[in-house]
Amino acid sequence: MAPAKSRPVPDDICAELDLAEGKVGTPAERAGKKNFAQALSTALAQKFADALRRRFPEILPDAEGRQHESRARTSKGYKRLDVNYSTAKLGLALGVSIKTLNFRDAGSDRYTKNYTRIDNELRAEADDYHERQPYSVLVAVIFLPADACDDGRRGNPSSFGHAVKTFRFRARRERASDSPSLFEAIYIGLYEPSGPNRGEVRFFNVELAPPRTGRPDPSKLISFSELVRNIEQIYDRRNPPFRFEGEETIEE
Repeated sequence: MAPAKSRPVPDDICAELDLAEGKVGTPAERAGKKNFAQALSTALAQKFADALRRRFPEILPDAEGRQHESRARTSKGYKRLDVNYSTAKLGLALGVSIKTLNFRDAGSDRYTKNYTRIDNELRAEADDYHERQPYSVLVAVIFLPADACDDGRRGNPSSFGHAVKTFRFRARRERASDSPSLFEAIYIGLYEPSGPNRGEVRFFNVELAPPRTGRPDPSKLISFSELVRNIEQIYDRRNPPFRFEGEETIEE
């Protein structure tokens, strides 16, 4: 496979926040929050596809922003994927599912209200895709505002700590024979929605141990560019390229 030409993709998500806010303004009501989440997820899907396009030229959405939420075949018909790399030879080879939780629940003042719903959505996605195509690689990225690390109290973990605890059991599908209801990997993206560091984002692998409260150790966080490389490496482990002696690159 020849690498596709692509522009460097920034590590921050300033442009994606700008796009989401430009479409819905500052969300105040429930409908506004839902529309903001959808607009941000769409912008983030484009960011991931653009970053992965060098390695996967046919990935969708395409470079012109077409074919968002493209369809891939599952055991129960077709379902839509945020980021979809499929080929005639491999079928669904790589999918990235993006979820965003951008606002605290008014009752609890935490971000945890929709964790069960998101976990159920991820389980259904993984089950349906992997049952039909067990060798496909699925990665989920769940975006949370960074202050989700700071709301732990009375011995309870923070919203971030609770997210890691919840979604860890949906991750780490290492072999094609493992449970189809798992994702190959899941990351939490902690981002700054406002302030002087607006748009800064770092990613935490849910297989790691988080602090009960407070921000994770910076050594356990990775940048967007590092996350993209991790996704490529997970794909390569599932689809190891064949090499003859002395050859450095092999076309798929």
